[in-house]
Amino acid sequence: MVSNGTIILYVIGVSFMKKKGFNWIYVALAVVLLTVCASVFLITRAASLQTEEINIYFVDAESMRLTPVKTTIPNADTERTARYVLDALIEGHDDNPKILRLVPRDESCMTVKVKDKIAYVDLKSSILKTHPDGRDFEILTVYSIVNSLTNVDGIVNVRFTVDGERKKDFMGYVDMRETFIPDYCV
Repeated sequence: MVSNGTIILYVIGVSFMKKKGFNWIYVALAVVLLTVCASVFLITRAASLQTEEINIYFVDAESMRLTPVKTTIPNADTERTARYVLDALIEGHDDNPKILRLVPRDESCMTVKVKDKIAYVDLKSSILKTHPDGRDFEILTVYSIVNSLTNVDGIVNVRFTVDGERKKDFMGYVDMRETFIPDYCV
């Protein structure tokens, strides 16, 4: 990728070379400036590609409890990091038979916004149609999301809506009007 600064330096260098009293000092200066511009570009680019490890909570199929799985996600602001966490839950670990999938593989099944250290997760009703029935599955799904999101710096609590509306319950067991805090004993 060529930056505008590189093009300008190239044009300046060529114009000096076309003059009769060609001076190597100008070439050396152009090379130094090109190197500085390229270094700044590469450092900026590398900073944007930094990652962090975060625990994402999945359901252990054998013990039917939540288990943390260290996952590498791109380093970003709080809301974007929360989105990466939900994406990791949606992606799941289907290649690992010890992990049970409760969140469907559908990128549009939930969205997140963060305000005042609260993650507002909007579930689509489609997640309810494909979700296994039962109190334990419901609790595991809710706390898989809550425990994972509260591992993000800047998120302390989680609130849920379904299709943009606050609902009394998820599927009959968990009161969704609550503001959730993590529970690592689930």
